[in-house]
Amino acid sequence: MGRFYSNSAFDIFLRATGRARPRGVAVCFAAVLLVLFCFASQASAMSAREFYRYAKKYKCQNPFAATVQSAHETANWTSELWVKARNGAGIKADKAWRAARKPVYNKSSVEHVGNRNVKRVSAFRKYSSTKAFLKDYAKKIREDYPQSAKQKDNVWLYFAGLYKGHHGKWATDRNYYSKLVTKAVKIAPQIYGSKWKTKLRSQFKKAQKRLEPWQAQAVRKAIG
Repeated sequence: MGRFYSNSAFDIFLRATGRARPRGVAVCFAAVLLVLFCFASQASAMSAREFYRYAKKYKCQNPFAATVQSAHETANWTSELWVKARNGAGIKADKAWRAARKPVYNKSSVEHVGNRNVKRVSAFRKYSSTKAFLKDYAKKIREDYPQSAKQKDNVWLYFAGLYKGHHGKWATDRNYYSKLVTKAVKIAPQIYGSKWKTKLRSQFKKAQKRLEPWQAQAVRKAIG
């Protein structure tokens, strides 16, 4: 069998100079490429401010809440579901979606069933663009989560509304509300600037009597 030659830039250099490949270089070179790939992926990911502008443009009921939820669901717009399907909230493809022969992306995900985490392969909605996703997301909030749809200026009540959908809760994760609250506090400075804490506390003051005790506690813990 003939000698194998790599076409990487590094190997071309070695052949041109007549030098032997040092031991361990292949591993190091691969590691460098992996790091560069990770940096490139992060650099190309959408920012919270950019997504927020899109959410406002395409008329999401509460652009800030939509941004927070999407950032949580997509690991800050780096997840497989976002990159390959532009699905920014883990929206599954229901029977109506599949019956209409709309695009689907199959992916395994962890769901909380009872006291166990169960890994399942599910069909998710696939979108052609951020615009297509946000329009469908806003439609889903309006039709399936009317309590959230009403909260255009209160992020805490918007999140609470995700537990009161026509077909149940948005997510099976028992800590979903707390995770959204934590993400909201992290993202708020990017959207609201130096007055972010004043804004979030003002919203909490209006919402606390309508929240479940455990929800109110989660907010107090996060914003101080």
